[in-house]
Amino acid sequence: MHKQHIYFDYNATTPLDPSVLESMLPYLQDNFGNPSSTYSLGYHAKQAIEIARKDIANLIHAENGNIFFTSGGSEANSTILKGIATKSSDKKHIITSSIEHPAILKTCDYLKKHHGFQITTIPVNSAGIVDVNHIERTITDKTILVTVMMVNNEIGSIQPIKEIGNLCKKHKIHFHCDAVQAVGKIPFNLNELPIDSLSISAHKIYGPKGVGCLYLRESVNIPPLILGGSQEFGMRSGTENVAGIVGFGIAAKLAQENLHYNYTKIVRLRNLFLNKLYSEIDDCSINGEINDTVPSTINIQFSGIRGESLASMLNELGVCVSIASACSSTSSKLSHVLKAIGKTDEEIRSSIRVSIGTVTTEEEIDELVRNLKQSVIKLRSFSPKYQISV
Repeated sequence: MHKQHIYFDYNATTPLDPSVLESMLPYLQDNFGNPSSTYSLGYHAKQAIEIARKDIANLIHAENGNIFFTSGGSEANSTILKGIATKSSDKKHIITSSIEHPAILKTCDYLKKHHGFQITTIPVNSAGIVDVNHIERTITDKTILVTVMMVNNEIGSIQPIKEIGNLCKKHKIHFHCDAVQAVGKIPFNLNELPIDSLSISAHKIYGPKGVGCLYLRESVNIPPLILGGSQEFGMRSGTENVAGIVGFGIAAKLAQENLHYNYTKIVRLRNLFLNKLYSEIDDCSINGEINDTVPSTINIQFSGIRGESLASMLNELGVCVSIASACSSTSSKLSHVLKAIGKTDEEIRSSIRVSIGTVTTEEEIDELVRNLKQSVIKLRSFSPKYQISV
């Protein structure tokens, strides 16, 4: 018997919007041409890619020609970090933050280990936000790149991207922003943000998995990560994922059209959830500072129980939540993000992440809190901290 899931892990991935699926199907069936082919089937595929490129550029207020399709956010991040590093012969210093996604942190580790780069990791405060003055104090004449994410995937903290961008501009340092958890969720305008490059992923905004893009400002020239047939203006070789790119374009268009409505709805659902949570369950607290985060992401600590056990029990009840980022939830390591904001190992082990989507309903919020309460009570009945002394 199929069990209907109640989904609260939209930061991990989002369901495909029906309009997105509908737009993709012709390019998986009749319009299957290779965009590099010179006959009409190929031309139609190429034309569809350019329409999608325009819709994505519109979402971030960029020029079409500055968008390069990739297989996702991780490839976009690796492309820019390795590309900047390959260009650099004498400047070998990169600055990043302690709460970046592994796609950034592991690429920095690779550049340190194999190419001799010095990596400076800037700490964050208890709200999960970097200090721009701290970044400036670490800049040297060898600094080639600063890379800081816009929105953290585990706690939702929003970084002072405009200030960091202005700082990098002042020092003539390339500024890369991993915007995978930001674009399509909060207003984003590259005309107002001094960012040199940024990464976006389709499946975080109700598009398909396996497609994303790298934005590069006009003056940025880097070598490609993947060589071959010179697709994507020579920046990313390999036959394009046409159906995926078409779906990405429609997802971007819908995100732009519905941004205000979706943001307002999610704020209302987040507030509803928090009110019910605090009224129904004792001894729980938010990791990070709720006023400095995107409304869709809530990281919660439940005293006296293990987050892993709670997530597992909720799963048995048909409720999907995460205990860390989806990319590291199977790792035995504790969340580097919660550690960075000062949480103890015990506090980290007792935390889960709830992320709300545009299709979440009030009924689902009610169901989530009801199941959370039931699971927390049951788990605490086994917890030494909540045993009644006789």
